[in-house]
Amino acid sequence: MNPISAFFVRNIIAVFFFYGLAFFAMGLALLLASRRTSEFTFARAIIPLALFGILHGLHEWVEMYQKIATLSGGYVPTASHEVLRLAMLVASFAMLAAFGFTLINRANRKWSRIWLPVAAMIGIWLVVVAAAALVTRATTGQIVAQADVLSRYTLGIPAAVLGAWALMTQQRTFREHQMPQFGRDLIWATTALLLYGVIGQIFVRKTELFPSTVINSELFLQWFGLPVQLFRGVIAAMLAVFMIRALNAFDIENERRLDAANQARLDAQANMLETERRISRERQRLNAELRQTARELGLLLELSNLLVRPLALQDRLDGVLQRLLHTMAFADAGLILLRAHNSGEIGVQAANGFTAPQDAQGTSHDSTRRDEAEALGRRCATLGSALCLHADGEILEVALQQAVEDTPCQRHPSPIVVAAVPLVSRSQVIGSLVLAQPAGDQGRMSLEDIELLLAVAQQLGLSIDNARLTEDAQARERVLADLLHQVVEAQEAERQRIARELHDATGQALTAMALGLRGMETQLERGTPDNALLTSQVREIKGFSTHALGELRQIIADLRPPILDDMGLAAALKWYVQGFEGRRGVRGVFILDGEPLRLPSEFETVLFRIAQESLTNVAKHAAASTVTVMLRFAPGTVCLLVEDDGQGFDTHGSRFGGWGLLGMQERASLLGGQCVIDSTPKVGTRVWTTAPLPAPMLEMDNDTSETVVG
Repeated sequence: MNPISAFFVRNIIAVFFFYGLAFFAMGLALLLASRRTSEFTFARAIIPLALFGILHGLHEWVEMYQKIATLSGGYVPTASHEVLRLAMLVASFAMLAAFGFTLINRANRKWSRIWLPVAAMIGIWLVVVAAAALVTRATTGQIVAQADVLSRYTLGIPAAVLGAWALMTQQRTFREHQMPQFGRDLIWATTALLLYGVIGQIFVRKTELFPSTVINSELFLQWFGLPVQLFRGVIAAMLAVFMIRALNAFDIENERRLDAANQARLDAQANMLETERRISRERQRLNAELRQTARELGLLLELSNLLVRPLALQDRLDGVLQRLLHTMAFADAGLILLRAHNSGEIGVQAANGFTAPQDAQGTSHDSTRRDEAEALGRRCATLGSALCLHADGEILEVALQQAVEDTPCQRHPSPIVVAAVPLVSRSQVIGSLVLAQPAGDQGRMSLEDIELLLAVAQQLGLSIDNARLTEDAQARERVLADLLHQVVEAQEAERQRIARELHDATGQALTAMALGLRGMETQLERGTPDNALLTSQVREIKGFSTHALGELRQIIADLRPPILDDMGLAAALKWYVQGFEGRRGVRGVFILDGEPLRLPSEFETVLFRIAQESLTNVAKHAAASTVTVMLRFAPGTVCLLVEDDGQGFDTHGSRFGGWGLLGMQERASLLGGQCVIDSTPKVGTRVWTTAPLPAPMLEMDNDTSETVVG
């Protein structure tokens, strides 16, 4: 034994103290570092590694105290003391294994993935210890020594290798997080842990178990001249130094987290400033929109109030146009064009601002601008699109659905001089609104002006349509009042006619019958009646009764022919036309087109009355030689035509309101249909009535068609 070896052997107590201090200091430092918050799995695995260092350091210090007691007083460790020391050693190795399993199972934090393998390793160690004790039949002291050796073989070496593997995985994590310096520290710590496990735990105390009989602490002392405890202590110090250095990664992580938090705070402040600027811009935009909306609503309210005033529609439109020109500063003249109800022709209903001084020849310089505006308005109402006339003569079309900001009118380099927008109501174009800029004014219509013009046109279309509907309703009320008056007059005339016919015909026949019966009574009272005279009187009375009965039947037929209820409309019309020909001396022709259907009672009554009224007009006014009545059953509709070759009349004249023509049109509207009257002077008159079949009739017609096809 050389002097150096002898020195360390004599001071083996100091070696044990240094050995235990290195592990205990490492464990304490790691335990204090475990309180830090970190995203690394390494922070969670520090606690088992810290417990390994503390337990292993305490184990070495216990063994140191046993050496001191043995050298000073002949102390021999008891079995309980040895078992306690051995338990501390096994527990330290178990903590080292738990450290390795925790780092390896980073994605799975279940305790079973960590502590079940550790328990299995301890179980294997216990089985091996029991087997060795049975084989060698060792005493209690020998069993404790063998258990010490086997714990290093079966627990210490595998736990150290597992911990080294885990540290290598962690160093890659440090490199991924741009911490290569701490990765290098873990590589050195891995090297120290491997040396501690593979070399430090293979040289154990000498026992009866192989290979401790050959490879033991005495062999290490012979080979290297140093106690194996000193080697373990140096390796432990190296492990402690590099592990403590690696803990600085948590400081770097905290600094980065703090920098990230500061950056996030700065970003949040920047975002907040940007949000405030955006909110300010949005507030300004909303305020501008609010002002524009208030302007639009105020103008629309004024226009609505103007349109509901109790004036003629043209007067109201004049007021609306005047108010528009006063509000919209870009325009000084305007037109409102509307489509006529019946003809569909587009005409100017209101004009304002198209006046200018005349030259020496009396020619107005504004007439051309008026003509251009009117032509643009007619084209706008025909196309149903907004139009803009520019100073260079270019006319551009803008669809109403197109975004206002992207209109061709806004992009065109030449300014707008005339703008026309359609007036739409219930998806129908009823006219147009035209506004013109002052002559020579090269200013541009703003986006707000265009938006306001579109909004005004939309509201104006609805308001004009409502005003027209109101006028139509009032006109219809007047027509209904006239019809009611005509109905009352017709009823009175019908009563007078019936009374006159009953008095003139039936009444006289009944009077004659009464006189004849009185004469017969006188003959019978004489007792010697003249049979020939009685027979003659009976025949006369029979003739009078037959004539009276015929007159009554004719009166009843004129009121409502029974054939209409029994045989239907087609048979009733044919019968009436034949009777009309016989009574009036006008040739009557009845035509049935299509398969006749039984219609609801109100349909048949209305159509029969229209035909009856038409034929009455023919008899009274037409002076016709031939009248044709055609009844057509078309798919979904029923049509009635009454046509004559008489003198006709002007449908636009004052006579059109008479002759019951409005009444016929009103009757047709009750069925959801229409009655069109077309007449040409000296040519004739056509009364064409169409009405849709009711829903049950349509279903019946469809079923019949399907049956025929099938």
